[in-house]
Formats: sequence, C-alpha cells, structure tokens
Amino acid sequence: MNSFKYIFLLLLIPTFMISCSREKFAEMNTDPDDVLTVNPEQEFTSALTAINGSDFEYYYDYNRAMYYWTQTFVTMNGASATVYEGSGNLNQRYSNFYTHVGNQLKDVQQLIEKKSGSDREKYTHLYAITYIPMAYYAAYVSDVQGSIAYTEAFLARYTGLLTPKYDAQEVLFDTLQAQLKRSVATLKTNPAVAQANLSNQDVYYGGNLSYWIKAANSLRLRLAMRLINRDAAKMKTLVSEILADDGGLISSNDENWQLEAAITYAKGGNYNPESNGNVSGARNYVDFMVNTADPRVRIFFQQSFTKDQFDSAKAQKILPDTLQWDGKFYRGQFANPAKSTDPTVNYYYSDLKFSYNGASVTKRWVSEIQDSLFYNPTGHHSITFPIITYADICFMRAELAVRGITNEDAQTLYYAGVSASVSAYDRMGKIAGVAGYNALSADEIATYIASPGVKYDAANALEQICVQEYINSFKNQNEAWATIKRTGFPSKTGNILKREPVVVDSDEKVMPRRFSVSYPSVSDLNYANRLAAIEEMVKETGFSTPDDIKGRVWWDTAY
Repeated sequence: MNSFKYIFLLLLIPTFMISCSREKFAEMNTDPDDVLTVNPEQEFTSALTAINGSDFEYYYDYNRAMYYWTQTFVTMNGASATVYEGSGNLNQRYSNFYTHVGNQLKDVQQLIEKKSGSDREKYTHLYAITYIPMAYYAAYVSDVQGSIAYTEAFLARYTGLLTPKYDAQEVLFDTLQAQLKRSVATLKTNPAVAQANLSNQDVYYGGNLSYWIKAANSLRLRLAMRLINRDAAKMKTLVSEILADDGGLISSNDENWQLEAAITYAKGGNYNPESNGNVSGARNYVDFMVNTADPRVRIFFQQSFTKDQFDSAKAQKILPDTLQWDGKFYRGQFANPAKSTDPTVNYYYSDLKFSYNGASVTKRWVSEIQDSLFYNPTGHHSITFPIITYADICFMRAELAVRGITNEDAQTLYYAGVSASVSAYDRMGKIAGVAGYNALSADEIATYIASPGVKYDAANALEQICVQEYINSFKNQNEAWATIKRTGFPSKTGNILKREPVVVDSDEKVMPRRFSVSYPSVSDLNYANRLAAIEEMVKETGFSTPDDIKGRVWWDTAY
C-alpha cells in the first residue's frame, strides 16, 4: 500500500492552508485573474482533497440517511418511525461539487489552457487526469439528483455564462464515458516534453499514470453497470470495450482508488456517525457476519457482552431467564421500528446495569460501531475513504460473469473479491486504531470463504456476489445503496442476507432511492434551465414528484 497517500496530507495540507487561506480561495473562485496565478498542481490538490472534505455531507447524507436506508446502521435505541424520511439538508454533495470539487478541477484545466508551448505541453497528463475525478463526482451527484449542469458548468468565471444547461442523466453518462475514454488514451501517450511531477500533489496515486488509467477504466465499468436494468445492450457493449482495453482495471489493493487521510482529516464531529447518539449495526447484517466468521466484523463493530458478563447479568435478572449464551460477541439492533414494541426483546433497547467483578457496569446488548473507523478526533490515526477498490472490481466482474454477460470465471473473481475486501478492511482498521484491533490471519480468510452462505454456490451465486458487494461498501454507502437499487440485494426474501421490513403503524415503508430535487426560485438567474430539467425528469416513469425521495433517477428502473 502506498503510504504517501496519508503521509503527504500530514506534511502538505497545514502549510498549504496557511499560505492560501479559505478567504483567499473564496476570492479566487470569483476572480479569474487570481486563480490564474496559482500553479495547476496546487489547485489540483485542493480539488482532490475537497472530494471527501465536506463534513456536512458526511453528517447529513451519510450519517443521517444512507447508512440507515441501506440497513447498515441502526441507532442503539432502535430504528425510529422516521428512519426512511429525509431532512431538508440532504444533498450536500450537490453544493460541494459546484463550490469545491468541480469548479477547482475546471480551474486546473483553465490554468493549463492559458499556458502555451512547452509550458502547456508539460501538463498534458495532468489535464487528462482532471477529467477522472470530475467524472466520478459528477456521477456521484447525479445518482441522487438526476439531471445536473455539467457540460456548460463552471464557465461563469471564464466566459460569463451564468445560465448553464442541465444534462439529462442519460446524456451525462454518455459524456462521462467519452471523457474517461479520451483521458485513458491521452495518459497512454508519451509527450515530447517532460511532464509535471505530481508525486506530492496527487493524493491518490502520486502521479502514477498506470494507476490513473486503471481508475478511469474502473469508473467506466461502474458507470456501465448502472445501466444493467435501463439499457442492457449498451451496458454489454461498454463492458466488452472496457475489459478489452490494455490499460486494465484496478487489479490489487495497492491500486485502490482511495484516500488515506492523516491528522488534518475527519477530526470534526460531523464525520462521526455517533454525532446524534450511539450507533449499532443492523441485526441481520451483524448476525450474517458473525455466523459466517467474517473477520471484518471486529473492524466494523465493537464487542458487546463476554460470556462472564452475560452470566453475571443473567444471575442478577438483568437478562431474561430463557436467554441462553450463544457464543456471539457482536450483536446488531433491529432495523424494523415495529420490533421495539415486542416485550420479549426489550433488553435490546436499554442500558443494562449490573455488578461485574465487584464493580457496577453499564452495558448494551447490541454492539457499538467502531467510530474510530470514521473520524479522528485525537489526530493520531488515519481514516480511509474508498472510491473504487480491487474488491469492487472483482465483484462487478463476478456479477457480469454470473449474468452471462462475460465468459470470465465468476467463482474465482468472487473469492478474489472477498479476500481483497477482508484484507483492505484489516488495513483500514489498523491505521484507524479501532478498539481491540487484531491482525488478520490467512487462516481466517480461508475459514470465512468456506462458511455456508459465503462458500460459492451456483444456485445462489448472484445473491452471494451482490451481498458481498454490499458489505464491501461499508465505508462507501453510496455504493451499498446503489447495489440494492441496481440488484435488489440484500432482499427481504433473499436466501443469504435478508433486509428487514420497515413497518410503522402497520404500514410497510419503502426505501428512499434519491434525494429531493428543489424547484428554483424565480429570482434564480438559471431559473429556466433548472425548471426545464425538472419538468423533463418528471416525465420519466418512476421519478414521481421532485420532492419524493422514493422516486427514481433515470438509471434506477428495477427492484
């Protein structure tokens, strides 16, 4: 694993922010003359670090919405009746794209375009690279928004265009595929002029072109997979083209597209999933991991009761007389709000106070998450933000093989994905300093992949692969959510890992599938284009009304 990803941030960002304050960045974002005095490499760094730099995005979009909608998290006190509702502050990624990520990547491109001769040519590769994170974040925003301004966005500073058109998601996806393909082609070239050294500016790959090529191709594959229910023929054509590219895909954990962020990242409480109270995992989720001896369970969750503590609590009538020790050290909370009215499981929902070894202790029956995997209040550890990993690629390719879209060996790819995911999370836990960290052993992986439900079963292969895709997205919940929307797994009727129904007042609720889209104010300079985009989306079957978070964007057509 390339350690520069986080060591670099430790060394560079503090001095960079001192020399170029937030106020200065705000000024540069409105004055083209100012931005053109910054080096392209510096602006590139600022854009990349902004991708995971919005703490409000983690607070609202992740920690109050997606983690609960996917039934990955449940609050320790049980799911609320409003768990499938959204807040008015959702969709922080939208503003982050236009005020921190996309605009700064466009600035890099403009800085390069203003140069000439060999001074411009030395940025040939950097120019091509900028389109890769730009495409990623544009698709990420479109996943929850649908139509977005893209091809004409970020031009106000340079052309005076204040009314960019909105690209429909179908058009956007074609545009992103074309841009990524061109970037790959450019990165394979060998310009006559020595290229700018990005080793200290590129927080993902240190300027390694082969890794960026693989990241671009991997992103192309992910975007193609979004079409599986919308346009299977186009998806198949794209998949064939992408797999045939000699630049390849991400092929090891060393090539993972992710940020390992050091002490200057994720220190604010908004990154903490427990900023609104203690959090557990969903019961079915945790049970599946425990029952299959998944080594990741100790990276995701903290232990609850030991056998001795269980015996003490039961002897003191704190736990039901009928409850028997089952050997489990990790337990999840019910995701169904209706379960909280069941008196037989009331010990799931409250503090359990008892005497243990002569001392008064307070325990919860359910496990708490490993919060240090998400935020870093002491500044002593590193937090990982995955974008696309080797495990992701293995699972996508395994899924394509099982569906008969490719002739690859699904079983081999599936096992490679499981092993890569377990190893990657072992590293995440180690560098994050999770409580009670124990290093992964090779025997654990072998035991895990031999477990019922994990051992490859042709009859349930598609579900197995999709469930593992879902678990692998523990730290990338947009993809866990996308897996459910795209494949239907985990399913309430599945054979591997079941989703719980969410029932409120005898009414079964439907999982949200996007964020609310707001009508523009009549005073908005771009009122006409924004309104036209909404009116076109409303015509799509399944989109529903703009404010309906159960509505669907263009690619989301099944399950």
